[in-house]
Amino acid sequence: MKKQRKGIIMTGILGVFLLSAWLWTGGQGISKEEQKIYEDAVSMQEQVDKLGFEGFCLSDYPVAIYDGVLDYVFYKGKIKKRPPVIETFVGTAYPVRDHFEVIVPTLERFESLMSLAGGAEGMMTGSGYGAEEHKGMLWHEAFHAYQMTNFAILGEKVTPKEMQEELEGAEGKEESEISQEEQLVTWVDQAPDIRSKLKQEMELLKKTVELIQNQDISAIDEVHRIILEYSERRRQRMSEMSEALRDAEIRCEVTEGTAYYVEAKVYGMMTGQEEYKERYLYNLGTYEGGRGKYYRTGFAKCLILDFLCPDWKETFDFSTGLDEVIEKYIEGES
Repeated sequence: MKKQRKGIIMTGILGVFLLSAWLWTGGQGISKEEQKIYEDAVSMQEQVDKLGFEGFCLSDYPVAIYDGVLDYVFYKGKIKKRPPVIETFVGTAYPVRDHFEVIVPTLERFESLMSLAGGAEGMMTGSGYGAEEHKGMLWHEAFHAYQMTNFAILGEKVTPKEMQEELEGAEGKEESEISQEEQLVTWVDQAPDIRSKLKQEMELLKKTVELIQNQDISAIDEVHRIILEYSERRRQRMSEMSEALRDAEIRCEVTEGTAYYVEAKVYGMMTGQEEYKERYLYNLGTYEGGRGKYYRTGFAKCLILDFLCPDWKETFDFSTGLDEVIEKYIEGES
């Protein structure tokens, strides 16, 4: 199976502008609520800088808000409207000419998807959705644009042109192989032994994060013990999976897991710790079919890395899986 990047696709501060200061070049159309969601998200840049991802800035990337008819593109203090680049109900980072853009539906459009489907990938059913969650989505997708613009993910650098050609090629031919999502469902979710082992690993990750969140210094040895147990269990499970499935899992954790981490942290900045925990921490051990579970395992590993080495993001370049980074710090402390 060739590497599939669709999951990452379909999924300097300019300052805080007053809504009235935005310059229109295409006429009225987008609601004040959508303008405020974008502006509020951009205004959080200074807080997001403290997460430690060097050079990550939401306003560096055009943000297109799709209302079902047109895209309204927010960039450099202007809003331009255009025919939609892609008609979507979900957020995505997408190639447009020589760059990647953030493309999201309006809040109303996404809420309609939520009401029909009951949730979205990586989001637990019944968790609710509103303006704060939509701002988190903007940061999540902007992080994908940041990843693809600046890094060779797991050693593979893809330009916007190459990504566009890949997407167009996929549209122009019949499906000759099952998708990455279908492979994960078939060979992981529907494989009782692999599924059981992965669920046990997720419980260990959740237990580790709970110990870390309690900020009990005396639990350091226990945290290390659980991480070592988790690592051994994971190695055994991965040895029973194909290279393609191993790559899919690692790739999803390193791309979606880190973006989900940013989304969660942004949500916590807006709502406070209790709502953050309720939405993102309490369900860490919940198994979800397909790719969704890897959002949470990757997120948990980012939290563990925050505990092991708060400065880990200074040297992280997406070239290796998160487990390799964790093992490096564990071995360094042994």
